[in-house]
Amino acid sequence: MAELFNDVMYTDVLQSDGYVVDFALLTTYSLDMPTLLSIPFMMGELCELTEDTLHKPHYLLDAIAKAAGKFAVFCNAGCIAVPQSANKVFSLLEDSVNQIALGQQGGGFVNFHPKVWVVKETNPETKESQVKVSVMSRNLTGSSDLDAVCELTGKVGKKVADNPKHQPLIDFLEYLKASTDSATRRKIDGLIDALRHVVAFDLDGTPFNDYEFLPMGIPGHNGITDCFEAQMLDHTAEMVIISPFVDAKILQRLSRCAPSAKKTLITRHSSVTPDILSLFNDGVYTVKEQMTDSDEGTAVDIHEKVYFIRNYQTGYNNLYLGSTNATRNGFGRNVEFLLHLQFAPHKTSYDRFRSEHIYESKECMFDQVTTVNDAPAEQPDNTDQLAIRRAIASIYKARINQNEDGSYCITLQCKKSAAANGTEIFPLYSPGLKQPLADGLTFSGLSIDALTEFYVMTVGDERCVIKIDTIGMPTDERDRAIFRSIINTTGKFINYIAFMLSDSPETYILEADQFQKALLGTGDTDATAQQLSISLYEDMVRMAYTNPERIAEIKRVIDKADPAVVPDNFAKLYNSFENAIKQIRRL
Repeated sequence: MAELFNDVMYTDVLQSDGYVVDFALLTTYSLDMPTLLSIPFMMGELCELTEDTLHKPHYLLDAIAKAAGKFAVFCNAGCIAVPQSANKVFSLLEDSVNQIALGQQGGGFVNFHPKVWVVKETNPETKESQVKVSVMSRNLTGSSDLDAVCELTGKVGKKVADNPKHQPLIDFLEYLKASTDSATRRKIDGLIDALRHVVAFDLDGTPFNDYEFLPMGIPGHNGITDCFEAQMLDHTAEMVIISPFVDAKILQRLSRCAPSAKKTLITRHSSVTPDILSLFNDGVYTVKEQMTDSDEGTAVDIHEKVYFIRNYQTGYNNLYLGSTNATRNGFGRNVEFLLHLQFAPHKTSYDRFRSEHIYESKECMFDQVTTVNDAPAEQPDNTDQLAIRRAIASIYKARINQNEDGSYCITLQCKKSAAANGTEIFPLYSPGLKQPLADGLTFSGLSIDALTEFYVMTVGDERCVIKIDTIGMPTDERDRAIFRSIINTTGKFINYIAFMLSDSPETYILEADQFQKALLGTGDTDATAQQLSISLYEDMVRMAYTNPERIAEIKRVIDKADPAVVPDNFAKLYNSFENAIKQIRRL
């Protein structure tokens, strides 16, 4: 069911009770690093990435390890926000980020703007699988604006169904495959195969009786002709349009349909002009001023894109929601995605739908706009944004080489014209190496844990993180170095193993506090570590019966850790434990 939200957690969209995520494909226009970091937590038992969690490296590393290869994020080039602090664990998520850089058209660049999550998940007890498709207007950021989301779930059957309703979604997934690596392409193929085995997405318990996927801006799918003209303008009567960004030409075409039918617009105050105000005979509304004023607290504004349209020929009421603004760029240029839902008869009406947003109460979030300044709103200067996009398009790749002293250098290859647009760039963790972008630019003296495919690019006041395909990245060694920089004491190592052996986060917190007190409460650190190692060994015996997969994970942690932080006694105990397990398996 579609719903308005600014409090719905991403976790509620990604997780399903009783199911484990096999693979999740997430698309977004903009992305910030803390939200990216939260995705592994959404997929496991630890749902919220709080400030306290960030300071517990065991949570972070374990969640990232469990989620490895289980999700892929696709975002628009130049739309990854620069984090306030550059945590080196961001590099552990590089393989999951796919930057979509589309070409220039007219005076600007085409944007990758959809917000769709496609998730395959399995119930570990029944072995039943399902595909969940969430279409929304929210980006993968910490925005507090008002958005909308709709979630559809379909069971994966044993036989191929090939429902033609699902082909547009499959086309969208096929389009994304071209922008990623071979491993992710195989995972997307798995999603597509699962979709082909879904007979239909479940609409029971909703007011809808039909659905349709509407990708735009990809081969074979034109938003203007396939969606806007063929559906929205076809025998349209009453309508409620909710869109933060609008343009008069799109709205004029909509308002001319059945001119006497009631029409309402909900948008941002900055989008309202006198011409637009005159098009809607049932009012134009914006979020109340006190909600959009940051001085009053967290600013909130409209970000959802929802179209309620009654078709007077069929009599059906229709809902379109997703990423597409009521603009020519939205329907006619960008890559976008809308979900079309048809209401069952007598389930809603124009007045009922409108009253869910516009009503006489102090709780209503919207005020009617009755007058507006005749002067056109000042258009933002996007010169620096265009320069960023041209700079991204100019970069071919990066290459890493190791120096004789053991340090590393990164050399960028790009078009020679890149040096002309005033762009500066540096690796995410090395702001002191910032230099003008140019072909052959080299960053020298990097430690292995500072190597990354993420870079900060700046032009004027514009700053963003970009990802550059890199040759020669010593990924395993780099990831091990990052792990060792975090798990850098015996106490942290023991706490990490304790966390892996715990039955729940709450149990871990209790045990970790006890271990920490034991380590700090005596001067004989080696003896205490030995005692704690024996305690962990006992937990390993229990885990061997309840969750044997965890034992292999402990071995991988020992191999990644600096030998200096692994208590000698624990290493010996683990080796004897591993040998005992092998003996038992032979019997």
